[in-house]
Formats: sequence, structure tokens, C-alpha cells
Amino acid sequence: MRPATPAEIRDWDDLVLANPDAGHILQTRAWGEFKRRWGWQPHYLIADSEQRATATLFLTRRVPGTGVLWYAPKGPGVARPEELNGVLGDRAAFDHGFVVKLDPEIDAAADTTSWQRAGLMKSPTEVQNSTATILVDLRPDEDAIIASFKPKCRYNIRLAARRGVVVHHLPVTDATVDVMYRLMRETQSRAGFMLRPLRYFADYWRLQHAAGQGEFHFATLGHEVLAGCFVTHLGGKAWYKDGGSSRRHHELMAPYLLQWEVMRSLRQRGVQTYDLVAVPRAAELNPAHPFYGLYRFKSGFNEQITEFVGTWDWPLRHRRYRLWTQVGERLARQWTYRIHHDFFY
Repeated sequence: MRPATPAEIRDWDDLVLANPDAGHILQTRAWGEFKRRWGWQPHYLIADSEQRATATLFLTRRVPGTGVLWYAPKGPGVARPEELNGVLGDRAAFDHGFVVKLDPEIDAAADTTSWQRAGLMKSPTEVQNSTATILVDLRPDEDAIIASFKPKCRYNIRLAARRGVVVHHLPVTDATVDVMYRLMRETQSRAGFMLRPLRYFADYWRLQHAAGQGEFHFATLGHEVLAGCFVTHLGGKAWYKDGGSSRRHHELMAPYLLQWEVMRSLRQRGVQTYDLVAVPRAAELNPAHPFYGLYRFKSGFNEQITEFVGTWDWPLRHRRYRLWTQVGERLARQWTYRIHHDFFY
């Protein structure tokens, strides 16, 4: 594995799209430069092989007393477990590292014994909350897609349209950023989850919009905004990144029409798969799960849950890695929350 050349960094997103997994939005240059603003150093690395070159964005953060933590968000971009060992190569590429954290979107049922033989182990904690998701296939025509939804979901979409709800596709501006964050805050007050600072969201909304990889969609009734979402896309894939809604006129079911219009817009872009992101794993599907409400909404569009292997660790310095997993990571998460009201990763 080697550092990308200036020309490769310039064309980074094209290289990510050419990866075996066909690319992920968290492997793009916009995401790397965004995380640079929030305490991480991006590294754009290339693994060359006889078959192809695999481009991987790694983020690093120095942990006092331990060393450097390396993390590939939703990467490396491999499609099969056996491709991972060839991508990692020599540990010398991970300068001063004590652990390399990996998060490839490999099916959870895949055979990972070759990873374990190579010294990788399942991480005791997940970095991303999207180890299980729901995917919507956008390749059929619109009639076939909407026919695949649950009857109640189809009814809610048509109800919102009949009652005058309209969906708008809008650029990222100061005004739309404020509206989107207000909707997310209102949702947070109902659901009780932690919300990052406004500046965090505004940073990547603007960067990904400027890169042509993300935009806002809002559902309105007259001049009143009822629901909104920020959707990202790369090549043939798209992700429901952020969303929020108001309780006002909740009987109009605006979020259902919002998602349907998002899907229609994505199809026009040539997107084939829409990732609704973050639902419980099938074995954890019960009303007590914090994502159960998300599942009830998202499963209207597709009941099938797709599960990934999640976060894996490659310990490079075992004593320091044990210290990190036993004490360090918990303290780092607590410190980041108490001091910055934010997540560590």
C-alpha cells in the first residue's frame, strides 16, 4: 500500500468508484477533507495488484500514550472477504499505528476466517450505526417500485400528495441548513438521541453539495416545512444520510411522500440502489431497540434487512490495543462528549 500521487488524489472519487464495492460516500475526498476539520488526518492510499488498484481513505488520530489510530470509514472498498488481505499489505504503511480499524460493507454471512488467520479480530464496539440497513432497488420502473412497498406505505404516499404536501429539491444554503437542523432538533427532542453540533452537519452538507454528491429535499404544506432529509449519492448508490420532521400535521404522512420523491429524483440521476441506513439487526428486532422506530418507517419501502460484518480491528501493538479496548476508547468517547458534545469518531 502506497500514498496516492497528486494526480490520483485529484481524481480520487473516480478511483473509489472503480473499487470492487463500486464506491462508498464515506470514502470520497469530500468526506476526508471534512473530517480533517474535525480532528482527523486523511490519508489517501492505493493498494496495487495484478488485477486492479484499490483506493482507500484512511483517517488517523493520535491517542496520547497509545499511538495513532487508523480507521477506514466503510472501507476498504472490497467486495469479497479474500480481497481484504491483499489490500492491507505491509503494516509498515500504517505509521506509528497501534490499531487499524476496518469497516468494509461485506455481507455479515461471509466467511471471515482468512481475516482471523491474518490477525484481524471483530471489534468490541461498532464505529458506524449502519451495520444493518434496508436497501431499495431503483432499477425497475416507478410503477414496479411503488408496487413493491407495503400497502400502508403506498397509502401514506398517496394521502400526503392528495392533502397538498409538495416535495422540493433545494441547494445547501445558510437558510436550508438552519431549516434542516431545526427539523433534526425537533426529532431529537422526541426520540432522545444525541445530536452533533450544527457546525458539524453544516460542514459536510456544504462540502458534499459542492462536490455534487448531496442535496436537501423538503416536504412542505404551503409555506410550512414538515419534513426534510439530506441525501448523498456516488455513482449508482445513494444514502439517506440525515432526516428530521415536525409533529405539526403529522397525520399527513409527509415523510413517506418525501422519501418516494427522493427515490424518483435519484432514479433520474441513474442511481440504482438507495440505502436507507441504520435499522436493527434481524436478531435484535424488538420495540426496545433504539432504531426500532426507524425500522417501522423504513420497512414500509422494503422489509428485507441487509447486514454487514461491521467494524474489525487489526491490532499492530497488542498491549496498547488491549489498553485501548479495555479503557482508552471508553474514556475518549466520554471526553469527546463532555467537552465537545460530540462523538469521538
